Formats: sequence, structure tokens, C-alpha cells
Amino acid sequence: MGLKGRNVAVVIPTYNEVENIGTVLELVFTSASNSNMDVWVIVVDDNSPDGTADVAESFKEKYRKVVVIRRPQKLGLGSAYKDGFTLALEKLKVEYVAEMDADGSHPPEKLPLMLDFLVEKHADCVIASRYVEGGGWGWESLSRTVISKGANLLARLATGVKLKDVTSGYRVYRADVLRHVKLEDLDPGYVFQVQIIYELVKNGFKIVECPFVFMPRLRGKSKLGIAEFWKFFKWCIKTMLARMFKAD
Repeated sequence: MGLKGRNVAVVIPTYNEVENIGTVLELVFTSASNSNMDVWVIVVDDNSPDGTADVAESFKEKYRKVVVIRRPQKLGLGSAYKDGFTLALEKLKVEYVAEMDADGSHPPEKLPLMLDFLVEKHADCVIASRYVEGGGWGWESLSRTVISKGANLLARLATGVKLKDVTSGYRVYRADVLRHVKLEDLDPGYVFQVQIIYELVKNGFKIVECPFVFMPRLRGKSKLGIAEFWKFFKWCIKTMLARMFKAD
């Protein structure tokens, strides 16, 4: 099924990704051109001192459909997606909204395949999954794999969601489906990723998974700290207990 005529907004949160954002933007637009997708890219930058936002802005000269949201400080991953999604839904005439990391760990060339998969399966959201057949990790890191699988298992137990990879941050949503989610009620941090899937499932929307290989970041270090993991853990335990008592 061809992708021609399908409009997609790709939201990319950034903080100190000056070494990576240019490569990722170039790959996004190249993939879009090769598949005849009409793509907007929304970069949401949390006042990166390394000039990430300036690099993103420079791409407007070559690719007209680049929007850079400059925020005053670090406000969180979920907060960045809220701002990006809101702009996409209110200002851009797009049918689909995607989320993608800025460090190259989410291969942009996978995006057209994800969109095709979503349409073919008549789904409302597609998650690029590390834990379905054909998915995996592009490098060996025991600690990273254990942490990821542990967080994913905890999220699945907490929410009861029957998906293999609830914590994957590489996704495409139908824009009209996102309009049913009260974004303002969701967490501004990392747990946003699980909360939004939980909300979609509770409201009866169809979510599918397609395989992808999670790649090592191109350059630099991960920005996800222990405080966000602790917040994620507490939310999962609270949600799990709430579901247990509700069932009783």
C-alpha cells in the first residue's frame, strides 16, 4: 500500500543533541522523499546549551516543513510530547503523528514501514517493538537490556496491557485518535509513554506492534536519569494497586 498523500508530523524532543539532530533530520526527510510521504518535523528543545535548536532551525532553509519549539528549561519528555502533539493537532493538517528519539536509536527509514503497517492493520497506533519476532537490540548491553525488560514487564503488569513493548518510544498515532486523549492530564516525564498507551487501550483503540531493531545512539550519552526511573516505578505500583482493588 503506497504512502503518497499521507501527512505525518514527527515530534522529536531534544536536549543537548547537537551532534545527532542534523543526521536524524536528514534521514527523516530522505525516508519521506523515498516513500512519497508528506512530513512535518517538530523539534521540541528544552533550551539546550549546545545549540541543538539552532541546528534544527537551520534545516528550514533546505526543508521548509520544520518547526522548532524553544522551551525555557528542561521540562520533561512527556511535556515535550504534549507540546509537540498539541501543535501538530491544532496547527498542522496531518493525518498521523509520530514520536521519535533524536539520538538515532530509532531508525527514520523504519517510519514509512510503520505507517504502512498501521494502515494495513486498520489500527489506531503502531509501536515499533523490540520484543516481537524480528525485533531486538543493535548492540549488546546486559545492563541496558535488563533495565528495559524490567521496566517493560512492570508497565505491563501495572496496566494489564497485552503488548510486548509498552515502553518503546518509537510510535505512530492516528491524529484523530490523539484528540480523544486528555494530554494535559498525563505525566510530564518518562511515564507519559506508558500512560498514553494505557489511555488508548482503556478507550478501546487498536494498537499493533511491528518489529524494529533498537540501535545505539549515534553520539553522546542518554539523558534519562534515576529520578525518572523512580517516578516511573512509583506510578506503576500505584496503578497496579488501583487495578487490584478495583477488581476486588
